[in-house]
Amino acid sequence: MPAGVCRYAHAKQLDDAESDLDLYLFSAAVLENDERTRLTLLVDPTIHDAFSYGWLQPFEQAGTDFMMGDLKIECWLRNTRSIQSSIDECIAGIVKREAVTWTTTGFYNHCCLSDLNSMIPLDDPSGLLQRWKEQVNHYPVKLRASIIEQHLAAARFWPSNFHYSSAIERQDVIYTTGIIQQVVHNLIQVLFAVNDTYFPGDKKLAMVIAHLEHVPDQFTECVQSLLYPANLLSVAALRNQQIELQQLLQEIEVIASTVRT
Repeated sequence: MPAGVCRYAHAKQLDDAESDLDLYLFSAAVLENDERTRLTLLVDPTIHDAFSYGWLQPFEQAGTDFMMGDLKIECWLRNTRSIQSSIDECIAGIVKREAVTWTTTGFYNHCCLSDLNSMIPLDDPSGLLQRWKEQVNHYPVKLRASIIEQHLAAARFWPSNFHYSSAIERQDVIYTTGIIQQVVHNLIQVLFAVNDTYFPGDKKLAMVIAHLEHVPDQFTECVQSLLYPANLLSVAALRNQQIELQQLLQEIEVIASTVRT
């Protein structure tokens, strides 16, 4: 069973007091949740508050979270076949997203490439982790093209859509907020691909984006303004929000057009 550890926040200088330690295990099978929790508590007397989840058959992924003293540890178990499949898909330019409860925008197959790229192998008897890391060391050209094409198309759907405009006039804030979040997420996906950088997942995106080279000026501030506008319930504020969203889309379209796909 290959194993790797990834303290992504620390590796990227994004750590804070809430950062945890991510431990990855790769195998072809996994024990049931209760049994994993029981065995975890036997490993060390300082381990407490263990919780296991995700056991299903056929096994794809599961997890066991626990505290070791004051350190929060997330142990993620992944099927080796599934990881290799995701790598092959991404190299071929196939983008997939799975709807899961533990991530706000869904789990993309290319997120595992981000994990592997920053992972430090702890135990790799067959050299599998090292081979995977070599495969994902360079951002796949076809993956970049697919992400830009698919997420730009999705981002273009809403900003000038008459359903969005109608929602603004009736002050349907629940609906318009969902639209903003969806478009912003798609544009963020485009920016990561434009910068040949693997999307790392939903957390701390503003801090990660700050390290990207090709982004619109004041991008983080613009996103914050879109997500947290003043006087949200007024029609005027919602109209201005739509204009800002349209302008942001145009800026990112220009940046994306300069990338060879």
